[in-house]
Amino acid sequence: MEIKTITSANIPVFFNNLVKSGKVVVAPVLKKSGKVFFESVQSYDQVSTDYIQTAFSAKSVVFPEVEELFSYTKKEDGDFEFRNDMSNVPETVIWGLRPCDSSAFNYLTDFFLKENPDTYFKLRKERTTLISVSCAKADAACFCTSVGLNPGNVTGSDILLTAMGDSYYVEISTEKGKSVIDTALFTDSTEKSKEEFLAKVETKFSMDEIRERIQTAYDSAEWKHESMGCLGCGACAFSCPTCTCFDIQDEGSQESGKRLRCWDACGFGQFTRHASGHNPKSNQTARRRQRLMHKFKYSVENFGIVSCVGCGRCIRVCPAHLNIFENILNVTKA
Repeated sequence: MEIKTITSANIPVFFNNLVKSGKVVVAPVLKKSGKVFFESVQSYDQVSTDYIQTAFSAKSVVFPEVEELFSYTKKEDGDFEFRNDMSNVPETVIWGLRPCDSSAFNYLTDFFLKENPDTYFKLRKERTTLISVSCAKADAACFCTSVGLNPGNVTGSDILLTAMGDSYYVEISTEKGKSVIDTALFTDSTEKSKEEFLAKVETKFSMDEIRERIQTAYDSAEWKHESMGCLGCGACAFSCPTCTCFDIQDEGSQESGKRLRCWDACGFGQFTRHASGHNPKSNQTARRRQRLMHKFKYSVENFGIVSCVGCGRCIRVCPAHLNIFENILNVTKA
């Protein structure tokens, strides 16, 4: 890891140089609704800096909401021509992720590449650089410290920026990060403590205790109580930085068409419904249990990673005010 500093005055210069380099730069933008979303921008003037968390994560850069996998056309001889052109996937910089979001990219990478590598994700991830910014403030929905992270965590980031007065402490973790550094703007530095500049995030639960107790939580009567308010709207999954459920849809005719990959959610009633009509997850209690068991048990067993980063988006966005850490505490209570 390389450590440098940059003055606050030079941050806009660094950012605008990234834009001028020809890369697509995606950053937090404040909308009229008062919420902040990741969008492609052309200038640092468009970037929001005073926010706790964006409404949605930036996972759509590497895992788009709707992605064309290939298209096809029937030729005159009756054969088919298939097209799958990924050459237009741009070099992209995601600026302003919180450390919880950057750590989520490690889980996404394991999910899509560990067993049967997904070429679509792989190319997008290879062409994406993550420049994260440490959290200086938090709210009641934040619980990264409960899942092994913290507001200044470097996991997953190519570069992590931490505001320290009139300058930023810069931790460069990867070769990809080094490649976008404009050396004229940065000064070499030594390791410093970031603690006083980071948000204080209350630890809501012990992950060690949750790991132990969730082993016998499947049949807990609390699941019904904890899921009663769930509307099955999917807002939690779509805002989550680690949810990876998707569906495959074919659009077109016998003559031409395309195959699409679209975001899906295990909270939707049709997600597990078989062609026969049978649904092994026939009610919202079973679906809510699946979501939480996946986050805190199944992903740990399959990848060795808790697939919840404590970003709190699902809590903020839920129209029924369900709270994931309260849910998991209640179903695993002794």
